[in-house]
Amino acid sequence: MVMYFPITTFSLYAMIKARVHRFNKPGKQRPDGRRVLVEIVTNGQNPEVVEDIIKKVRAFRTELDLYVLKEEYDRFAYSAKQIVVPLGYRTRNESFKKMRALQYGIEYLHRLGYGSETYIVHLDDDSVVNESYVRFVETMETHAGQGSIRLRGYGIHLMSTLADMIRVSDCEIYCRNFNEKGKPKLIHGEGLVIRADVEHEIGWDYGGYGAEDLIMGISLPARGYTFGYIPDYVYISPPTSVVDFYRQRRRWTYSIMNNRETIHGLDRKAMAFILYRYAVGWAGIIGMTFWFIDALLGTRLPLFYTIGGVYNLVMSLAIYEYGVFNTNRKYAIWMALMLIPIAFYEGGTFVYMLLKPPKKNTFDVIKKVRI
Repeated sequence: MVMYFPITTFSLYAMIKARVHRFNKPGKQRPDGRRVLVEIVTNGQNPEVVEDIIKKVRAFRTELDLYVLKEEYDRFAYSAKQIVVPLGYRTRNESFKKMRALQYGIEYLHRLGYGSETYIVHLDDDSVVNESYVRFVETMETHAGQGSIRLRGYGIHLMSTLADMIRVSDCEIYCRNFNEKGKPKLIHGEGLVIRADVEHEIGWDYGGYGAEDLIMGISLPARGYTFGYIPDYVYISPPTSVVDFYRQRRRWTYSIMNNRETIHGLDRKAMAFILYRYAVGWAGIIGMTFWFIDALLGTRLPLFYTIGGVYNLVMSLAIYEYGVFNTNRKYAIWMALMLIPIAFYEGGTFVYMLLKPPKKNTFDVIKKVRI
């Protein structure tokens, strides 16, 4: 209860702040020479979804360059400029999968002459942004930035949809607050925007397994570059099955644990906050379990613990429901009824990672939903 209290209290403050201080988009003019480049990274398993993203981005009424970053084995001919990562390409630190592709991509764009005038909007092969997101990038003044997450293509798998709604809440509560202060702590790959010359200087060649987006995000202020909040949304789809949900979460958790020394070296507060979040999640689950056991056994708890337990439970529901109300309110009843099962559903992914870590040089890929 004591561990959970600070995070629930801060969440209450952040949710109120987000509702009171809505987006305030400055009416600035696009600087002379400013270029915007949208880069879609794909592993070749979802060409139809990538084509959906290309079609949507092409409809934006703004000038931009559009590239698909793909592997050489991907023979699909995308209807956009293509950056093809050669099969024999190797980075200095032996990075692989997405990290390797991103490193090749920025080297390729650097050779084409993209530099300080260009801002790169990074998209995965299932994420997409609105035209207004790109419009903001046209005039942004910081070296990098990122917006908030919203869900699309949800409802295919109920438990995963409800569990992913906490990502919406977390992004509004934490990502938004940290990014507004220029001190990113929780960076996701979708919608990450970086000035091309800065991205080339830092690079994506970190070696190890995953967490490249987080490492890049905290590397920026560590190198003296500015990071800001983009007052708009990037849309992602939840996993479509239990297997995909657990594999996706396993990849995220394992990536952070595998790169903990690197993350700690760049930003000790970021690593401490991430570990606190994991600890709080399990503390909440264990505490809730004991609380219900006490209730079933008729244990008379001191008033202080009862009030604290009720407060944490109510705030936990409010945090989850905040994600619901920013997605689709028809799920509000489901969320209220399934709060405890969802907490265990999410928490079980950490146990799954410990019992069955990913195999060496593998990267879990989940099914994508068309736009």
